Amino acid sequence: MADDYFTIALEPAGGSATSGVLLAGAFDIGTREDLRKALLDLIGGDPGSRITVDLRRVTFIDSEAINALIEGFLTAERAGVTFRLAGARGIVDRVLRVVGLDHLLDPPENGGDPEQV
Repeated sequence: MADDYFTIALEPAGGSATSGVLLAGAFDIGTREDLRKALLDLIGGDPGSRITVDLRRVTFIDSEAINALIEGFLTAERAGVTFRLAGARGIVDRVLRVVGLDHLLDPPENGGDPEQV
């Protein structure tokens, strides 16, 4: 899925227990459904697997996109899948921390932002 405003690239597990979602651009009310669908489609209910959402290239995130991330996390948790956020920078990192999602952020050694130690 892509347009001039945002991109969502899925990186399926392919034999590995980890799947990735690479996000780029601005995520707001207009992108909520695309983000939600991408996350829910990736959660296959394979207990013990892991999904990492790479936020390194995200420039903006609003409450609707955060809602999609929360829904993805809750769905993954019910399925026994680990759900993590990685690489959040600047305002995106700050917003995630302010709304209380910092417990989902991977530390730098696991794919988080090395500047956010």
